[in-house]
Amino acid sequence: MILGVFSELGRFGGIQQVSRHAGAALCELAGRRGEDCELVGLNDPAGPGRFLVGDQGFPFRGFARNKAKFVAHLMARAPKTRLLFAGHIHLGPPALAAATLSPRLRFWLVTHGMEVWEPLPLYRVVPLRKARGIIAVSRNTAEAVERVQKVAREKINVLPPALEPGAFLAGTGQARLRVPPGSRVLLTVGRLLASEPGKGVDTVIRALPQLLAAFPDLYYVIVGDGDARPSLESLAAGCGVAGRVIFAGEKAAGSLRDYYEAADVFVMPSRQEGFGIVFLEAMAAGKPVVASACGGAQEVVREGEDGFLVEYGDVPALAERLARLLADDWLRRRMGEAGRQKAEQEHRFGSFRERLIGLLDASEGSKPER
Repeated sequence: MILGVFSELGRFGGIQQVSRHAGAALCELAGRRGEDCELVGLNDPAGPGRFLVGDQGFPFRGFARNKAKFVAHLMARAPKTRLLFAGHIHLGPPALAAATLSPRLRFWLVTHGMEVWEPLPLYRVVPLRKARGIIAVSRNTAEAVERVQKVAREKINVLPPALEPGAFLAGTGQARLRVPPGSRVLLTVGRLLASEPGKGVDTVIRALPQLLAAFPDLYYVIVGDGDARPSLESLAAGCGVAGRVIFAGEKAAGSLRDYYEAADVFVMPSRQEGFGIVFLEAMAAGKPVVASACGGAQEVVREGEDGFLVEYGDVPALAERLARLLADDWLRRRMGEAGRQKAEQEHRFGSFRERLIGLLDASEGSKPER
């Protein structure tokens, strides 16, 4: 059988989307081979669950953060498993334990970005070095796995994330932005977590007073929620822009397209993106993107073509790039169209699925490392 183990499959977020897409690819591979496939999520609610990729549903089992039951389940499945695919390096230790228990089992790990930027403890590094293969979501991430974690380059495969099937279909036009008709809109989509302070939402808020002096009809809409929201609300009040920052909360994936379409510019000057699926989603909706010149964002946003890259934390530079886009309808349309073409040509789910299946198939026949 094929066993897919993931941190989480059922919630909003880039890692969760990559995990769902990988899970769907594993099910397809198992079907082609006439094998069983089981998907499990450590942090998902306990019991059976189901996620969609396009209009196709995939069952999985959640373990409600119960690590003991989760690991026991993996160990029980190990003797029947020939391929274990772990969607995050935090799942590397139990994956390695399963491979030790069952000599025929081989395992793969996925690296998403910032979790491999600094040296890891030995119990996390050893599974990376023992894995049959490693998926990195960007070249930046792959280089960190090789340089920082000292993993052999031939193990590492760069596979950028994909957009959801249907990402290029028009939205419903029913996004409730709570802004006056005809207003200019900046948009960010992302979780607001105190544990992820580098998303750059604070720098956009700090840039607003300067932008509002030139564009008095401007609003900043933030889709996403988390425990960092109160501090960001306080910052907006302190900057005198509380009435121009709209915290829209978390939205269902199906409604996000409406928010992208209603915006003029997508902005997320983050320092912690291993890739940044939200940049692709904005591009698919034909919107220019402003991101930080660090991490995997530099592989998604092409400076001067489909958006701008600024140094993280440089508020004046951020304000200047946003002002250029807000003032120039032609530039926004040109960059938006360039981004849409890139997203459509390079980041479709079907291509991701076939590439992942090809990587896993190509590893057949070689002896697992011990």
